[in-house]
Amino acid sequence: MKNYALTAIIGFIIGVTAYYYLGIPQTITEIKEVEKIVERVVVVDKQVIKRVPVIQKIERIIYRPARSPKDIVVGTKELECMSLNIYREANNQSLAGMIAVARVVMNRVKDRRYPDNPCSVIYEGPIRESWKTRQNPNLKKSERIYYPRKNRCQFSWYCDGKKDEVVNKKDNIKWRIARDVAYSVLAYDRWAGMVEGATHYHATYVKPEWRKKLKLVAKIDDHIFYRWQ
Repeated sequence: MKNYALTAIIGFIIGVTAYYYLGIPQTITEIKEVEKIVERVVVVDKQVIKRVPVIQKIERIIYRPARSPKDIVVGTKELECMSLNIYREANNQSLAGMIAVARVVMNRVKDRRYPDNPCSVIYEGPIRESWKTRQNPNLKKSERIYYPRKNRCQFSWYCDGKKDEVVNKKDNIKWRIARDVAYSVLAYDRWAGMVEGATHYHATYVKPEWRKKLKLVAKIDDHIFYRWQ
């Protein structure tokens, strides 16, 4: 009996001692940082590789990713007319406003209802022959001079009767921005979804009748943008 009591006392003492020095058992949580590999999104450039005929003998451009920047070619004429259109239509607008005008041109290029290249879209409209060549019946067609009919073209600056040349391009900041926007749009098709396919726009201070037949898309600075329903 004495041995049993002694054993119990010793066990109690050992238990108390262990609790004092070791404390309550705790769960140790180990945290590790795990690196998860995901698919990387890559923005690719585009380059014209083929032209295919569509209805009414109008061609449309097929693009594929360019292999490298050296594969990208933007024609001088194309760059000039796009830059001029951006500048004349939106040099008093923000960068977003200038980009929006450029995207309208490209949206028309991709639409079969319009010409299939930027310059033809920009200069689209009725024309008249100059009196200087009209009075000479012996001239070839390539030698005749034509002008757009005043206030009847797609972009008002082209047929408003005023000079279109940009003065002092080298030091004109707005011209340089317009040219940069034009190149980015023509070479890389940038900001493609900015105006959601808009093909028309007008200034906020006018209310053309055609706007009622189109879907309003956005207002950027002093321009309101529309697309076909």
